Amino acid sequence: MRKFTLLLCIATLIGCADTKNTETADTLNITFSTPAEMWEETLPLGNGSLGAMPDGGITKETLVLNEETMWSGCEWDASNPDALKFLPEIRKKLIEGDNLAAQDLMQQHFTCTGNGGENPKYGCYQTLGKFVIDFSEMFGTDTAFTDYNRYLSLNNAVANTSFSFNYNGKPAKFHREYFVSIPQNVIVIKLETENAPLKFSMDFQRGNSRTDFSKTDSTMVMQGILDSGDEQKDGVRFYTKAKIIKQSKNQAVIMIAAATDYKKIIDNQEHKDFATIQNNVQKSLDDAAKIDYDNLKNSHICEYKKYFDRVEVAIDNSETQSADSAALYLQFGRYLFICSSVNATLPPNLQGIWADALHTAWNGDYHLNINVQMNHWPMEPGNLSDLSEPITRYVEGIVPSGEQTAKTFYGTGGWAGHVLANAWHFTAPAENPTWGATFTGGAWIALQLWEHYQFTKDKAYLTRVYPILKGAAEFLRANLFEYQGFLVTGPSTSPENAFLKDGKRCCVCAGPVMDTQICQEIFGAVCEAAEVLGIDGDYINTLKNTALRLPPMKISPKGYLQEWMEDYEEIEPTHRHVSHLFGLYPGTTINTPELYEAARQTLQRRGDEGTGWSRAWKINFWARLGDGNHAYKLFKNLMHPVTTTKCAPDQWGNTVSYSGSGAGTFKNMFCSHPPFQIDGNFGGSAGLMEMLLQSHEVKANGTRIIKILPAIPDCWQSGHFKGLRARGGITVDCEWKDGKIVSTNIDNPLNEKIEVVQGR
Repeated sequence: MRKFTLLLCIATLIGCADTKNTETADTLNITFSTPAEMWEETLPLGNGSLGAMPDGGITKETLVLNEETMWSGCEWDASNPDALKFLPEIRKKLIEGDNLAAQDLMQQHFTCTGNGGENPKYGCYQTLGKFVIDFSEMFGTDTAFTDYNRYLSLNNAVANTSFSFNYNGKPAKFHREYFVSIPQNVIVIKLETENAPLKFSMDFQRGNSRTDFSKTDSTMVMQGILDSGDEQKDGVRFYTKAKIIKQSKNQAVIMIAAATDYKKIIDNQEHKDFATIQNNVQKSLDDAAKIDYDNLKNSHICEYKKYFDRVEVAIDNSETQSADSAALYLQFGRYLFICSSVNATLPPNLQGIWADALHTAWNGDYHLNINVQMNHWPMEPGNLSDLSEPITRYVEGIVPSGEQTAKTFYGTGGWAGHVLANAWHFTAPAENPTWGATFTGGAWIALQLWEHYQFTKDKAYLTRVYPILKGAAEFLRANLFEYQGFLVTGPSTSPENAFLKDGKRCCVCAGPVMDTQICQEIFGAVCEAAEVLGIDGDYINTLKNTALRLPPMKISPKGYLQEWMEDYEEIEPTHRHVSHLFGLYPGTTINTPELYEAARQTLQRRGDEGTGWSRAWKINFWARLGDGNHAYKLFKNLMHPVTTTKCAPDQWGNTVSYSGSGAGTFKNMFCSHPPFQIDGNFGGSAGLMEMLLQSHEVKANGTRIIKILPAIPDCWQSGHFKGLRARGGITVDCEWKDGKIVSTNIDNPLNEKIEVVQGR
């Protein structure tokens, strides 16, 4: 095994060969002792808009570049004009118990036009390309190296590579430093040699026929147009420029800037040429070039640390007699969220902002049946509430499309989102109802905005998003229908699981339990929001009366929580989605001893494996159940090293093959679905915070319960955290030793009514 190190990690969990231990909060590093051999070993840098992943190569340094708005496709009307007239018949079949017939009708008549995610119009998040710096002339035929060190500092959002080599028979050193400036919006690369002249050439690479390249002695340009999927429309234009800002015999500073005209397209503005984005790129380079390198670096670090330094976590593991990797993983999730959200136009997608292929897995899009929501789970408890603007704007942007979907497919008001969503405001049912029919995605993502209010108590924000919450609730209320004496959703599914019906595989049903839980949550959120704002009294009564007619959750005779109203036989009892436990986390409707026990039985039946993000979700489930040992077991499963080999690109451009299930963690700490999918990183980070602090419970009198260390494992004997956030604008610090809390500090600036519960 080639050596690599994760500082503050447990070697046995992730396969490290030469782990170093440190407990100081300012040394959160991900460190390798060799260059990257595949993309999943490179180091992610970003500023919300731009992403860069250097590989630390010896004779060639390759940085995979990203720009957050590099989306092919376009906005298009996916409405199916025939869908609505088949809706009554589909529901009739469900009421009669003929789910298979309902599913067949949906497949034939109740899907979007143009095959949804498979349609080129739908689009795909793409890599910007590669930037290659070639040092072959400097090295010649002697490429031996020693003392290699490559690391990413989570504390500073700066990466470094250094090594020693021979130059003309004499010892020499090479040091490279990289960061993506938050204030200046440029990628910065510093090259520095000692006892050897610095010689290099540089090049852009992108495997696309609609990309043009040009260069001078000190600059390089890459520009092109992405495919819109519509012969009548041009797609997104992009423009990228690299420039050598400073060069001497032993040192050079290179800067890269990039931009697209995505926002102009979304805003229906002219985008006939490259002039505007070219000017934006040039201005970014010119402004950054005026700043001394050290000042440029320090201003970036200062801006980044305004976010990152709000939280500090250190945990000692009694099993290993060392610092626990959980602290590093928790902070890595916060790091990735900052670097994919600060100054961003769009929220992080399935790739965050880091992709290495023109066709990313699952189009790199926004799945509303858990994935984009999971991307935001660490935002609020991780003290990053002020990075909520990208997701807020995104949800505001999909509402008009969602209103059209509600009208054309269901004949109702409000707005709807299904499973598939993307940068082009797609909200329609997908091309296959067995996984794409779930229509509570809009309400679920709206609840993320409600969470932001819960944590901040920002009344102006609540006023802004209240119409979104109400529209999502109204769509669901208007689409409930009578079934077995209750009001249920349908046609829908329990993502993305299937059951046996008359001996055949079926997914479409009436009233999947997750849908009912989401109805309860969104109805409750709208009622509470309206009361805070002093509006919509009559509508509150309507929602409350409707909620009383929702079906109760059922516990199977075998003890687990039923996933469907009928206790269908699951085709895959260990399915990666555990959708019917939405009410446990992130929801709050599973809240009685009987339901907690049913949830526990459900999780035991589902098992502790699953895809990367599934394991992350289960950490949160077990934390809510107060079982720190089981939550920690899931964390160790999430950290399982993914065994990979390099291979030819697959259909998505991925260059890795996986042994076994392939789920777990890559060597650069990216989560593996497989392939890489960033929601597991975010979900795992949030789960670790949930083990340390919980604030979701509210008593009947309005008192919020703050649980400190509600679910830590036995092996976390000592540690501390500072700066984690609880709902109500509350910040909590805690120190514990020998399994017992020795000090806490609670900052409650809004004077919320709280009750503090300490320990398990």
